[in-house]
Amino acid sequence: MINNLKNEITDCVNCQSLALSVFGSLKREDLHELNNYKNSNFVKKGQIIFSENNPTHGLFCIHKGKAKIVMVGRDGKEQIVRLAKDGDIIGYRSLICGENYSASAQTIEDSMVCFIPKEKLWNLIEKNAQLSKNLMTHLALDLKYAEQRSVNMQQKSASERLAEALLILQETFGINADKSINVELTREEIASLTGMAIETVVRILRDFQEIKMLDLVKKKIIILDHQILKRTANIED
Repeated sequence: MINNLKNEITDCVNCQSLALSVFGSLKREDLHELNNYKNSNFVKKGQIIFSENNPTHGLFCIHKGKAKIVMVGRDGKEQIVRLAKDGDIIGYRSLICGENYSASAQTIEDSMVCFIPKEKLWNLIEKNAQLSKNLMTHLALDLKYAEQRSVNMQQKSASERLAEALLILQETFGINADKSINVELTREEIASLTGMAIETVVRILRDFQEIKMLDLVKKKIIILDHQILKRTANIED
């Protein structure tokens, strides 16, 4: 599988993730142009895509794979602020602001990542009003998620926060045939994502397993009862 991904041809015009991307509104000729000046790189699991405080030279798009966007707090602890999947763009907020990267990005599985130089991106934005709207919508949704997450971390219990995080992971990455969430995170990463201690995450996952809400097989989290999970997360329909 790794070799197949390494040798995969990334063509913007025929990209399987195009419909999920902010570039989905581009005309065919613009996609050809985008394809000519983008660079695609195979990035092994655990490798850094870009680092916090480094200059922004362009935008990254996850062609295939998964990544985490992390910030380091004043206590030196890593906080996962967002997860990215096929078709997602990363590093764009700092690029739009003209600032250094405010976070770091690291792959959580072998991935193919495309890079678009900022000068070329600005050219496309100037020519395509819908692309500008797509980027603004993307930015607004990220801000909404960040605000909601901040409220939940202050107002929800640890069990509610973890249950909601599992639902978000399921919605973001989907589920496999065995009902496992289609992303494998370490307990440390789940703790970083939810803002909880690792010991708390391990205890609550064990509690969820005991009441048969989910099952745990190594890093796999298999959802057994979606309705109980949703009620535990205290999410309104």
